Amino acid sequence: MYHYIFYKLYSYMLTTPNSNLALNGAVIYLSISLLFYSITIDLLLNKFLKLHSMSSSTFMIIGLCYAFLIYSINYWYFRKDNLYLEIEKRFINESEKMRVLGNIFAASIVYGSIIFFMLTGFLVNKYFGGFR
Repeated sequence: MYHYIFYKLYSYMLTTPNSNLALNGAVIYLSISLLFYSITIDLLLNKFLKLHSMSSSTFMIIGLCYAFLIYSINYWYFRKDNLYLEIEKRFINESEKMRVLGNIFAASIVYGSIIFFMLTGFLVNKYFGGFR
């Protein structure tokens, strides 16, 4: 599943003017999605389990390090042994119907991460007294 989502993002990046950076772009989109899902989980854990509290500057530093770590691991993983080319060969011959469904699925994963994050923040703020 993870490889397929990567493939859909990679194939999208191949259609852009910066197609020579398709691997990098696909990893960035994938990493941003993972970062938003992680932040959403962190918000929920902080609100309901009150696991930790830290200053906003500390949170930003840790968040930036975490984002860089997610990107680095994903880039290394897909670049290692040209895995991204093997993934492309595996999925390139999908049917038109599967291509369209795959595009919808990948878009829902990427956009869903942002929407889920915003919706969670809104609901926690509105119904549970905000973030403290």
